[in-house]
Amino acid sequence: MTAVAAPERSRKGADRTQEVARAALGAFCSGGYRLTQIAHVSERMGVSVGSIYRTVESKEALFHLAVLEATGALPMALELPLKVSGMRESAEHLRRGVSLDRPWSTLEEANAHPAPADARAEAEAIAAQLYDSLTRRAAIIGLLDRCAHEIPELAQIFDAEVRGRLMQDLVAWVLDRGLAGEASPARAAALARGAMEAVAWMAKSRRGDPSAEDMDEADARAAAIRIFTGAFEYPAV
Repeated sequence: MTAVAAPERSRKGADRTQEVARAALGAFCSGGYRLTQIAHVSERMGVSVGSIYRTVESKEALFHLAVLEATGALPMALELPLKVSGMRESAEHLRRGVSLDRPWSTLEEANAHPAPADARAEAEAIAAQLYDSLTRRAAIIGLLDRCAHEIPELAQIFDAEVRGRLMQDLVAWVLDRGLAGEASPARAAALARGAMEAVAWMAKSRRGDPSAEDMDEADARAAAIRIFTGAFEYPAV
């Protein structure tokens, strides 16, 4: 059954639903899908397991609630308890988001046009959008990083339709622009992956690293762009 908006629900109920969604997101990002149980969410909130079941009917529904929270799509009102049909609805929600969103449109546009006179400036623009996109989507990427490979329906989306497609576009750009010098396609792919991982760490992973908690956001963004751009070789302008 598809989750639908309810015509009315008290503000208290809406607040509790978001509390459950946030606690579920934290639990799944921490423990993964298989190990996380509804009891872990109730412990995080300091409430009974039964109170969680008033919000969601199953663990699959709890995960879907976490997906809605991570993607910023949690409505103000839901028909409770939330019911879903396995992982299908979570997968469909993510696939729709991928098809509508273009988190690396600057890279796509670059691949659709001849090389510009200033390839370094192009690289900086690509890196900036990648950093900003990952920053805005840190919650959903963290959830998928931790859970997607435990859920076949989501693994296909994450590996093939998101991460795989991004890397294909990035490698194609590196090769087309000659940014890896005389390197083989395999070495160019490794270079592109390394540059992308630097941006991903700065935009997403550093937020959970205690050693980087004092890093200023502007400094992190500037460093990510500089590292990404500096990974490649550029023709003389």
